[in-house]
Amino acid sequence: MEKVKNILLIDDDPVTNMINTKLITKNFGFNVNAYTNARETLKQLIQWAASDSNHFPDVIFLDINMPVMDGWEFLSEFQKLPDLVLNRCHVFMLTSSIDIEDIEKSRSYKTVNDFVSKPLTPDKLKMLLNPIVSRN
Repeated sequence: MEKVKNILLIDDDPVTNMINTKLITKNFGFNVNAYTNARETLKQLIQWAASDSNHFPDVIFLDINMPVMDGWEFLSEFQKLPDLVLNRCHVFMLTSSIDIEDIEKSRSYKTVNDFVSKPLTPDKLKMLLNPIVSRN
């Protein structure tokens, strides 16, 4: 039986998180955790990396523009986690930004797999997640 995928959403808009959670669970049936505060999410990821890597997400959808800690600040800290957990996690920037500078900046982070414009759709999900599912 295939391992259940853990998906993590980080977006300061709770409505966006709710819609994306429903979209992911309906189309893929994966476990979804949604956070509105990137700093709190980072603390949770550090804890999982240290003690319970089974809860560490396989996929993270990360917004850029958020209060407290934006997506870029999150990525800078996230990349400091052990390679053992980072290597099994796929990060997708999911943002309303279409700024070419943001797209280029996302490519400078080794942990970012792709840059995706909102909204998340079933077709975008399948395009992003099917290669990950078929590898496992």
